[in-house]
Amino acid sequence: MLPFELLPIVHRGNHIWPKYSKLNDVDLSITRAIIQTYENSIGLRRREIKEKITDLENLYGSYKLVRGLSTLIERECLFKSSYSIDPKAIRQALFEKASELGYPINQEERNKIIEIIAKEFKLTPEEIEQSIYADLKSEDILLNVKKINPMDLLKEYNLSLTQTLLFHAIEMNFSVGGNWQRIFRAIKYYGLIYSLKGSGWFKIDGPASILKLTRRYGMAMAKVLPEILSGRHWQIESNILYRNKIFCFKLDSKKHAWLFPCFELKESYDSALEEEFAAEFKALNTPWIIKRETEPIYLENCIMIPDFSFHFTNKKVIMEIVGFWTREYLMRKLEKLKNVKEPIIVAINESLACDKVEKLSSNPNLHLIYYKDKIPLREVLSFLQSIMEEEVKKCASELSLDIKAPIETIDEIAKRLKLPLEAIRAAADKVKTHVLIGNTFIEKRLMEEIREMLINLVNDEAPLKKVLEALERFNLPDAISIITMCGFQIKWRGLSVENAWVKKINHSI
Repeated sequence: MLPFELLPIVHRGNHIWPKYSKLNDVDLSITRAIIQTYENSIGLRRREIKEKITDLENLYGSYKLVRGLSTLIERECLFKSSYSIDPKAIRQALFEKASELGYPINQEERNKIIEIIAKEFKLTPEEIEQSIYADLKSEDILLNVKKINPMDLLKEYNLSLTQTLLFHAIEMNFSVGGNWQRIFRAIKYYGLIYSLKGSGWFKIDGPASILKLTRRYGMAMAKVLPEILSGRHWQIESNILYRNKIFCFKLDSKKHAWLFPCFELKESYDSALEEEFAAEFKALNTPWIIKRETEPIYLENCIMIPDFSFHFTNKKVIMEIVGFWTREYLMRKLEKLKNVKEPIIVAINESLACDKVEKLSSNPNLHLIYYKDKIPLREVLSFLQSIMEEEVKKCASELSLDIKAPIETIDEIAKRLKLPLEAIRAAADKVKTHVLIGNTFIEKRLMEEIREMLINLVNDEAPLKKVLEALERFNLPDAISIITMCGFQIKWRGLSVENAWVKKINHSI
């Protein structure tokens, strides 16, 4: 964020926006010059560096850009005051001596007072001169400059311009994908309130906004902005009070995301309990995908952001973890969830209950799980398994497999049809032209050709290596399973293929 006097504003009609850096070569050249100025100024006073920045302002003729970028750089610099004698004591002694001898009206009288005070403090006149105002900010000495990428600094500058403009916001509407928990946590933390506007849009303002037109919440909205920009896609519309007129300010990630820093969206957890559960679930590598960052659920007059969501094809199950609770609180929560369409797992901590734990009744969409020290993974998986089986059965019943290729794996078919592997396997009996061997569908005509070749190749026994070499032209994904399916037995006389043999059993598939 920058001082408002450094905000370049453009307004046309009823629209307003900051004059952003376009991240072009000219702006990059200015930025590099400013960064280099600070890097070459280590050991200089702040006022001396400011003089150099003023020279750059005159050189490039862009006061607000140069001053704004230098302001951001200074926040990344380390300055330190440098004096051995307290400047306040020096100033007090000088003023007292000037009061005693009379106000100096020329340089000679001034030097005389300084010499007297220098003797009292056992310093040289030059040291007195250097110490008079050494505690002022302008006298701070630059010790270190953080390494800054010019492009990153320009993007940070654009973000700061947006936040500065939002200081004058009276309300802000936004739509965003992802980062929901951090966004609404920030809204609450900065004392803002939100309301649903429909179609994924939210309005945020402050409690006093309902009573009068006020921009007192602009700074809080500006602080929420980075969390919104951290989402995968976003749109922002804000009403800005500027020169006693309301203007509309709009941002859209499709058009403007390139102007701002790229925020890394990190997965975070509210507790070690949740983090441990997520890690254990992912380690099982089930067909279900667990997501921490899930979309809000729209309830009657509010929203709920579930702790987790589980996804299997188009099926979604959400999970809410309840810590400290009373029976009344839990009943209110379940009442709010009764109209949610997705299946819901509600994990309730028995050990943090203020009430006697009762097996509360729930509608068919709610599944209650009680736990003490950790969330019971087995119960969650059991519930998800039942839902997955229903989904697989439904998909398989509606599926009509038409396999054109002589050989195609279940994985390939699942990707082509965008269906779960389990549904493809469940519908395998419907396929009349192919046979499923392991995870591969092989055309029956091709199987017959392979079988005939094996009959001719294997009289009584034949080396497995020789048989596999003969089958290479078919590009079989699992040749050994197909050999067995064709009515042959593999005898292993060790772990190596060279020591394995293929033996006839029968000649029927």
